[in-house]
Formats: sequence, C-alpha cells, structure tokens
Amino acid sequence: TDEVDVFYGEDINPPRPTSDFVLFDQNGDPVAFNDYLGDVVVVAFLFTRCPDVCPQVSANMAWIGEALGDDLGSEVHLLSITVDPWFDNSSVLWNYAYDRGLDWPHLSSELEIMEPVWRSFDVGLETYANDSDGDGTVDGFDLCPDTPEGEQTDADGCGVETQQPEDEVRTMHHPLYYIDHTTGTIIVDRQGHQRVYWGDFVWNADMVLDDIRYLMGEEA
Repeated sequence: TDEVDVFYGEDINPPRPTSDFVLFDQNGDPVAFNDYLGDVVVVAFLFTRCPDVCPQVSANMAWIGEALGDDLGSEVHLLSITVDPWFDNSSVLWNYAYDRGLDWPHLSSELEIMEPVWRSFDVGLETYANDSDGDGTVDGFDLCPDTPEGEQTDADGCGVETQQPEDEVRTMHHPLYYIDHTTGTIIVDRQGHQRVYWGDFVWNADMVLDDIRYLMGEEA
C-alpha cells in the first residue's frame, strides 16, 4: 500500500516484510510465524526482568485480547517475544505468563536464533554479549558487572557472598540493563507485512484496537 499515516500508531512506510522464524513458547512448543499468515498479528517485545513498562505492556495486550473477543485466535493473534534470551527461557516465560493470567505465546530461543528475529522487526537492541567479569551473565543484563572472580552468582549476576540485597551494589542497577534495547509493539497485516509501530510509552489501547481493526478489514 502507498497510503501514508492511516494509523493512530506510527505508520511503517513502506510496509516491512516479516521473515519467517520458529521460536519456542512458554510451554516449550515451537511456534512458526508463517502459520499466522492470513491473519493480523500483534507482536510485543519485552523481557521478564523489565522493572516497569513491560508488565504494563502485558496488561495492555491482555486488554486488547479481551476487547477482540471471538476475533482473538481466529483473525487476530497476540505474540510476545523476549529481548533477554539469556534469562527468559520457556520456564521463566511460563511463570511470567501464568502469574499474570496471560494465555498467548511468549517466545524465546537461543541468541543466534533471536538476533535475526530482532533484525526482522527492526528492534534496536544491543545485546552486550560481552561478559566482562566472566560470571556467566552478559554485561547487558548483569546487575553486578564487577563480581569477584570465581564467586558463585545468582540470576542477576550478583555474587552470592559479597553482592546480596543488603549490599549497596544491588541497588545501583547497572546502567546497561536499562538502555540500548527498544521494546515496543508492532502490528503485522494479513500478508505478513509490518504496518504499525506502537512505543511502550505512547500506547493508547482504544487506538491500538482501531489500528488492528483497520488491518482486519483488509484482504488477506
């Protein structure tokens, strides 16, 4: 389509084709994107250790699912894709979804599988795959990037002996944890083209719903 600014969200012009991918959902089952061709797909990027906006995005998605009613699962599908595959495996995503009553696929895989997916959706993500303190938690998600050599660490990359909650270092979150990744929501049309982008901080549920319904009205 050559139309410009037909959506409430940020129009993606020209529409961007989505490369097929296979990731694993919170139940450990494979999910292929091309299985959704012919329907509208709402794709949200998040990570479970996100301190503030990601749980709100999940709540927004749940609201959209409720508002769509019978169209959800028949003409429209919701997907959440992690930007933190180091931590967000299937069991972590299962707990995240279960705790919030979310029943759509939450997807992850190995880093080398995830990176082409992020690129396909133009997600501005710096992975910070370097592990400067060698503790097994990459710098981008390491709350304690200076753990003493050889010390056992917890899920946040903090030493179990010297860097636990009572220590100040735990409250000084590593800045790379918060920056250089872009979470957001992208709406894909029936032909598999990315058409609309909604940033996390400008989300308006009614307008997102209108954008979805606009795409539902298009031919497959």
